[in-house]
Amino acid sequence: MSTETYSRLGTEKKQKIIDSAIDNFARSGYSGTSMEAVAESAGVAKGALYRYFTGKKDLFMLMVDHLVEDIDHYVQEFLKSHSETNVFTTLYDHLVAIYDFQKRFSMHHEVLCNILYQEQFEFKGEVLAKFGKLTTQYTRLVLQRGIARGEVRDDIDVDAAAFMIESVIDRFHDGVWISYLDHGFGLYQQPQEVINRKAALIKDAFRRAFGKPAADDYEHNLTAQKTKK
Repeated sequence: MSTETYSRLGTEKKQKIIDSAIDNFARSGYSGTSMEAVAESAGVAKGALYRYFTGKKDLFMLMVDHLVEDIDHYVQEFLKSHSETNVFTTLYDHLVAIYDFQKRFSMHHEVLCNILYQEQFEFKGEVLAKFGKLTTQYTRLVLQRGIARGEVRDDIDVDAAAFMIESVIDRFHDGVWISYLDHGFGLYQQPQEVINRKAALIKDAFRRAFGKPAADDYEHNLTAQKTKK
């Protein structure tokens, strides 16, 4: 954790240190980043940085908390703007916002990809838990809204459904950014119109899996069942 000395720093100096940490950890990963490199690009003495943090892990974890707060604010604003939107349209809009998200959080994504796919360190699980808790809690909220409005079946396991939906969304977004995570779905670096078309397929799959049948679907199902008999 950061020290009391760090807590007394001005906002601008704190932001310089955080920005330097994000830049260095995004480019070089945890193992490849030194406290000296962070101090140099932040414009502070290495000795001063050790007065602000007891070690590199503490600096890294503070940076992770900062990244999570940034994303948390973005997601809250997104959900606020979709408070009256159908749950499956909300999930679709989340899928297709990938390039906007990339512009806003490119460094955040580099840090997270380093953690997920390139680095091994003893507190990796602790870091990933911070990101994981953030995403699933909002997906549960969206599903609960949908249940309350009659858009989502009320017999689903919300935790399991949120896990599945978030896993698909994560892989969808990763497939746009990382070629070997595309798995032939045709997402990697595709233009927005292709992303929209692919997202519509995912939206329909989500609706079929978790949505309440519309009245016309219900009548159609009844007719089909009578025909079979």
